[in-house]
Amino acid sequence: MDSKQDIPFVARTLMPREVQVNALLAVTLGALEGGLLGVIVKTGFDGVTDSAWVNFAVALVTGAPALANVASLAFARLAHGRSKTAWVSSLMAITALGALMIALAPVSAFGLVWLTAWMIIARLAYCGVITLRAAIWRANFPRHVRATITGRIAVTYSILMALTAAVIGLAMEAWPEAWRALVPTSAVLGFAAAWRYRTFTVRGHGRLLREETAARDGANGGVRLADVIDVLKTDAWYRRYMMTMFLFGSGNLMVIALLVVILTEQIGAPRFVQVLITTTLPLLAVAVMTPFWARRLDRVHILDYRARHSWMFVAALTLFVPGAILGRIEFFWLGALVLGAAFAGGKLGWNLGHNDFASDGRSTLYMGIHVSLTGVRGLIAPIVGVAIYQALERVGPGNGRFVLIFPALLTLAGAVTFVVLARKRRIEQNLEQDTTA
Repeated sequence: MDSKQDIPFVARTLMPREVQVNALLAVTLGALEGGLLGVIVKTGFDGVTDSAWVNFAVALVTGAPALANVASLAFARLAHGRSKTAWVSSLMAITALGALMIALAPVSAFGLVWLTAWMIIARLAYCGVITLRAAIWRANFPRHVRATITGRIAVTYSILMALTAAVIGLAMEAWPEAWRALVPTSAVLGFAAAWRYRTFTVRGHGRLLREETAARDGANGGVRLADVIDVLKTDAWYRRYMMTMFLFGSGNLMVIALLVVILTEQIGAPRFVQVLITTTLPLLAVAVMTPFWARRLDRVHILDYRARHSWMFVAALTLFVPGAILGRIEFFWLGALVLGAAFAGGKLGWNLGHNDFASDGRSTLYMGIHVSLTGVRGLIAPIVGVAIYQALERVGPGNGRFVLIFPALLTLAGAVTFVVLARKRRIEQNLEQDTTA
C-alpha cells in the first residue's frame, strides 16, 4: 500500500491515534528492551554475586520480553467479554510502573533479584497489551492493509526504542548509573500513553464481545485450557505452525543473552558498543525493513511468508558464529543489522500470523496460544543457552565462544521446516482446486 488512498477511511482515521499512543509507550519499552537491561545487569552487577548467577540473570532479563508471554492466555481469559481498551490502558500503566521500580534496584544480590523481578512484571503487563491489542487491531484495520498499518506502528516503535536505548547506553559511558535517572523518565511517557488509550475506539466492539462468547457456546469465563487443546488437536495446520515456531523461535531467543555475555566476557566490548549491537542497530534495521516485510505479508499466507523470511535469522547467525569464534567485532556489527531485518519481519508475522488460521471469534484464542507458547520457549531457551555457555567454559576457558553454533542449528532446522510446510500446503490447495474444478 503506497498511499493513504489505499487505506479505508475509518482505518485511516483510527491509525494516527494508535501511532501517537504507541510512540509514547515505545520510549518506555526502549528502556525495558532486553538487550539494554542485559547490559545493565552484566556490567552493573557483575561482582556482587557469582558470575554464573549474573549470566543467568542476563538470560532472564533478555528473555523476559518473550517469557512473559506465557501469561497471554490468562490475559485473554480475564478480558473475555470485557472492554479491551480499559484492559490495555491498565496494563500499559503497569508496564510503566515496572520501569519506575527497576531504577530503584540497589547494587547487591537483592538488587539483582529486584531488577529481574520487576523486568518480568513489566513485560508480563506488556504481554497483556500485545494479546488484547491484536483483537483491537483486527477490528479496526481490514486484512488487506493490516500488516501495512501494523508495520507503520512498528517503525515508530523501533525508531523510538532504538533512540531511547542508544541515549541510555551513551549516557552510561559517561556515568554508569545514568540509567537510574533515564529509565524512570521514560516511565512518565508510558503513564501518559495509558491515560490516552482509555478512550480509544474499537469498531464493532459489542459484536466482537458477542462473538467471543459465541465461540464458547455461550458460556462465560473466557479461554480455557480445553479450548487450547481443542485448537491444537483439530487445526492441523496451526498445530504444525506452532511446532515449527517453537523449534525456530527457541534458537532466536537464545541469541541476545548470549551476545551480551560473549561481548562482555570474550570480546571485552564497552557498554555503549554492547547496547548498539544488541539493541539499537537491530531496532533501526527493524524500522527500515518493516515496510518491505509488511507488503509481502499483506499478499501471502503466513507459511509462505515464513518460508522466505526465516532465512534472515539463519543469515544473522551465520555472521555471529564466526564473529564469536574468531573474536572479530565487525561480524557482530553486520550481524546486528541482519538480525534487525529478521526481527522486522518476525514481529509482523508474530503479531498477525495467527489471523490466517483463526475466525473473528477465535482470534484472541489463537493469538493467546501463539503468545503463550512463545513465553514457554522464552523461559527455557535463554537459560538453556547460558547453561550451555557455562558448561563450555567449565570444559575450558574461552570455549564459550562456540556456543552460538547451537542456536544457529535450531534456526536452520526451523527455516527448512517452514519451506517444507509451505510447499505441502500449496500442494494440498492445488489438489483441492483440481477436485472441485
